[in-house]
Amino acid sequence: MITSKVPALLGGPPTFEPSLAFTRPAVPSFAELAPEFEEILNTGALTKGPRLARLEQSLREHLKSPHVVCVNSCTSGLILGIQSLNLSGEVIVPSFSFMATFHALRWNNLTPVFVDCNPYSLTVDLEAVRAAITPRTCAVMSAYVFGNPPDLDGLDALCKEKGLAHFCDSAHGIGTLIDGVPAGNHGDFEVFSCSPTKLLTAAEGGVVSTRRPEIEQWIRNGRDYGNPGSYDCDFAGLNGRMSEFHAAIMQAGLPRLESYVQARAHLVEVYKQHLCAIPGIRFQDIRAGVRSSNKDFPIFIEAGAFGLHRDQLQKALLAEGVPTRAYFDPPGHQLTAYKQDLDLPVTARMCAEVLCMPMSSLMADSEAERVCQCLLELHRQAPALASV
Repeated sequence: MITSKVPALLGGPPTFEPSLAFTRPAVPSFAELAPEFEEILNTGALTKGPRLARLEQSLREHLKSPHVVCVNSCTSGLILGIQSLNLSGEVIVPSFSFMATFHALRWNNLTPVFVDCNPYSLTVDLEAVRAAITPRTCAVMSAYVFGNPPDLDGLDALCKEKGLAHFCDSAHGIGTLIDGVPAGNHGDFEVFSCSPTKLLTAAEGGVVSTRRPEIEQWIRNGRDYGNPGSYDCDFAGLNGRMSEFHAAIMQAGLPRLESYVQARAHLVEVYKQHLCAIPGIRFQDIRAGVRSSNKDFPIFIEAGAFGLHRDQLQKALLAEGVPTRAYFDPPGHQLTAYKQDLDLPVTARMCAEVLCMPMSSLMADSEAERVCQCLLELHRQAPALASV
């Protein structure tokens, strides 16, 4: 049975401290990192040192990418990567994405043109992109959603046909495989996030993967103010360096990445086995040939069948100590910074239905099962709760 806290939370402002973590970073132990940190401090090489170079080489091998540059955040990598293309005009972008996707365009004085997403995969709709192309379009910016990649081959082909740049916010993509190949090998470049919510974290950081050496060099200079080494900068870069401490954390975590992916894949199956019979819940579609990183585990709540709408369910789960996230609500075209009066019906529906459940590489089966039991009980008692 659910507790008496649920009606209280649905009916008013009280909040409750969650007893379950929404996510937890998987990081190496301090004992493992301590010798590395001690040496960094003793040598005084806090940045631009051997650990960063070693990490970039390890990532080139892991991603099977010829050119990899580490930066201090995914957002910095996106800003510098876009800057390297010297674009002007409009960039087509999915509205159903995180705010940093759009910020990278704004920092390059580019105009985002928001388009709809696919209601099953949640990634950008290829035909919506095609329909939005005008003479003002200079590029397409796609994005992974919860580890699920967009139709990158289709987008690459469309952009080649139309003479457009294509780059990807792959923040959720470390651990994803596409036809057996790690993410990072499409478009002009892809950028991963290494923040604490990602499978492989550096505490904070980003990784740019590209097949184009000139983009790699631009970002390598750009992360150091645009300074090529002569102190006569070629362009206005920024301080986007990844420190040696961050590189050491990520390097130590890299051998564990596959185990993190497998742990999350197992949890997804636990969730699905327990939730598949509950009316009003469906799952994100992952196309054949793709192994998602499962950075998040979203469910779609169809209010008529479940008995509660998404926002009611989110509050009820919190009352039971289960934190969730309503990504990405509001979507890009409704954010105050970018507000546009657009009719994107699929995005609007997804923003009202999608709810991400607790997920981490360290999560126990019993924790996922507890979440599922709460969902089942809330569905059973929905008629009474819906009127609160």
